Amino acid sequence: MKNRMSGLLMALALVLLGAMTLMAQDQPAAQAQESSASAASSTKKPAKGGESYAAKPETLSGTISSVDAEKKLVVVSSSDGIPYNFVVGKGTKITAGGSKAKLGDLQTGKQVSVSFVAEKKRGNMARSIEVTQ
Repeated sequence: MKNRMSGLLMALALVLLGAMTLMAQDQPAAQAQESSASAASSTKKPAKGGESYAAKPETLSGTISSVDAEKKLVVVSSSDGIPYNFVVGKGTKITAGGSKAKLGDLQTGKQVSVSFVAEKKRGNMARSIEVTQ
């Protein structure tokens, strides 16, 4: 009877030990997920103009179809011929031939590469426009 009782106690101890090991393995993973989620949310910066988070920039290469300096708008047609509107803001970096340029310096027919962020309220905000030809 004593052997049976000690055997049951030993089995119970092993079950508890196994359960504690599993819980200990799950806990760091949960803490890592929480810390990575909080780190990710702290690295996102609020966008200007009321957007809650800045989106990831995209790039489009194409030909300038039109430039409206008054409206601060540049239309670039992709290689497919699809026109894309880009809003030029104060922070937009414009370069031509490796040198700093202005919105008024952009000419239709020139090849450009535009880095931009799509925003719901303002549209495609150009971060940089580089004249490549």
